Amino acid sequence: MRKYFVSLIVVLALSLLSSLSSVHANETAEYSKVKVEDSLEKNTMQDFEMPTDRIKMSQGTNQPILKNKLGIKQHRMITSSVTSQATNDSPNTPAIIEIGQVYTDKITEEGQQKWYRFEHNNSGKLTVIMQTVQSASIDYDLHLFKLNEETMTLEEEVISSYDSEKNEQLSKISEGGIYYIAVNSVTGSEPNLPFTFLVQQSTSYDQKEPDDNIYQAPAYLNHIYESQTIDNSYDLDWFILQVDQEKTLTVNLDNPSSADYQLDIFDLELNGLAGLEDNEKYSISFPPGTYLLRVQSTSLDYDANQSYTLDIKEQAGEATSAEILNINTDGNVEGYMNYGYGYKWRIDGFMEVEGKAVDENGTPVPNTNIEVRIITVLNNRAYIEPGLTDRKGNFKIKIPKIQEAVGNYSYTTYSSYHYFDIIPFDIMSNGKVLDSNENSLYHFAYSTYRPH
Repeated sequence: MRKYFVSLIVVLALSLLSSLSSVHANETAEYSKVKVEDSLEKNTMQDFEMPTDRIKMSQGTNQPILKNKLGIKQHRMITSSVTSQATNDSPNTPAIIEIGQVYTDKITEEGQQKWYRFEHNNSGKLTVIMQTVQSASIDYDLHLFKLNEETMTLEEEVISSYDSEKNEQLSKISEGGIYYIAVNSVTGSEPNLPFTFLVQQSTSYDQKEPDDNIYQAPAYLNHIYESQTIDNSYDLDWFILQVDQEKTLTVNLDNPSSADYQLDIFDLELNGLAGLEDNEKYSISFPPGTYLLRVQSTSLDYDANQSYTLDIKEQAGEATSAEILNINTDGNVEGYMNYGYGYKWRIDGFMEVEGKAVDENGTPVPNTNIEVRIITVLNNRAYIEPGLTDRKGNFKIKIPKIQEAVGNYSYTTYSSYHYFDIIPFDIMSNGKVLDSNENSLYHFAYSTYRPH
């Protein structure tokens, strides 16, 4: 299984990060004999297929914004010196830190670890951000442990293990407890340059959290439709998009909040392919492969109570066929049954049709006109009711009142006779009748009780 060590630029804004603290040796915890359950190893990712080519923007669409190499708006970097070096190089001598406070520390030799302890007293989401040393010869990783207070064992919760010159970030939904952070030198060190880190707490967050790095990201095939929130200034929402063959997809990051968000698209090695503004529609040709997507605030502004929606779907042509999924009618009549003329839906005084419209390639057709039509036997009366598909091509259309059936056909059961009509049933779009898995119905008239 290949390992992908990828870029993540997280910039800490001086204006909002109150005070910057060095880590002092006299702030070590009293827990001097904790045990570490897991070793400090790197994450691995599934062996996804790399894209065969770069994505292409269709003619006439808005052009992508390529900012710095990971598409994050730059803020002033924090590069304060550490005035006093802590001896926090093992889990038995961690430095005590606080949530919401920015800290700096240094690693003086390759393979060294730096340990920190904090208490999380309330339930919520924890986000840990580490701004690493920007050097191609240095690779520091970030680990989060929780202390099992019964066994005094540190149990590893999350790892962020990108490659050199890439900052680290992870998140965890916590019910409270004692946590440890480990910063581990995988390669190299720089005794004169500090790394900077911060623990953030979010009391409000969406149900897809935690997803602050690529190792926590959910995977989707060919399309994404998710509504989520940015819950703190540094929250990152990651997605994995797999495209099985070359497709032209429409991409929209709908953001009703006043904060500015951006969608960044990367290949598996986090080479930046595009940075897309919110509330703009893009048409993009994706070669087959796997893409890493990230939603972030391009400033420090966010709204934890206002959801954005990431909508990525294949462009569809005109509707050519419809699949009928269900038809509701009067409770004592509804059902899918065989009256001797094949299985059909049975209706009576009203009908509600649920289905999906697709184009000639089987792609759901969103936001298109749909009509349901039946013709009853009595006076050949036609009923036509319009509707509209949703973004996934689904529709639900109701004909609220249908006249009585004549009862030209009958079906015998062990105790009764059922009388009914067989009537045509069409699904139409833009004046054309669509191919459908159902094209006729049993229109129930009445039944008589005659045991025999």
